[in-house]
Amino acid sequence: MKKVFIAALLFVGMISFAQDVNQKPTRDQREKLTPEQRNEKHLQKLTADLNLDKKQQEQVKQLIAERSAKVEKFKQTRKDSKTTPTPEEKVAFKKQMDAEKEANDAKMKSILNADQYKKWTALKEERKHDHKGKDHKSPEERNKEHLQKLTTDLNLNADQQKQVSELLSDRSTKMAMLKKSRKDSGVPPTDAEKKAMKKQMEEDHKAYDAKMKSILTADQYTKWTAIKKEHKNKMKEHRKDKK
Repeated sequence: MKKVFIAALLFVGMISFAQDVNQKPTRDQREKLTPEQRNEKHLQKLTADLNLDKKQQEQVKQLIAERSAKVEKFKQTRKDSKTTPTPEEKVAFKKQMDAEKEANDAKMKSILNADQYKKWTALKEERKHDHKGKDHKSPEERNKEHLQKLTTDLNLNADQQKQVSELLSDRSTKMAMLKKSRKDSGVPPTDAEKKAMKKQMEEDHKAYDAKMKSILTADQYTKWTAIKKEHKNKMKEHRKDKK
């Protein structure tokens, strides 16, 4: 397990470094590019954004290559691992991640001049805010968008819209309470707590499904379950791409 954490720690450096690229490649583009080609694109963008000279390009190229090799090693280690880290190991891992980010920052600072480093850190912050902004919506806004989509996809009538709106609101409230409870605890859940949480979520999901079935017509419910299945499959593909 310790080896897994060391590999994961090294992987974080690559993640931090990858934040320098403001426009993330599409999934199709990632599938077509080799690690070396992705590294070259990273270097080209940094060269353009920061006006790197030849010496800096060589140094950054080496840094990117090191991170790329480590991330590939991490992927393989994670794939081979058959165990789940304990809460204590997760806490220790987080501290190591923070240390790795600082080390990566220090290396870039030693390569760049003052103006370049300032711009690099600004680009990282900009990308961080852009990433958060993609889903920086209140629960009410997300519920409203969800309702609008369901209304369009399922052709809900006014009464159905009202019932589904209340159902979405109830579910959103439960999720918010769960997130707050986990955040307030300050420690990762134990395996037993995870199992209990999973069981509770499965029961809530069944209850939510039953309520939706009581609101929708037979045809609407069939279409809704098909949409859910499609969304679930897309999420699985997305997770595979991230591995």
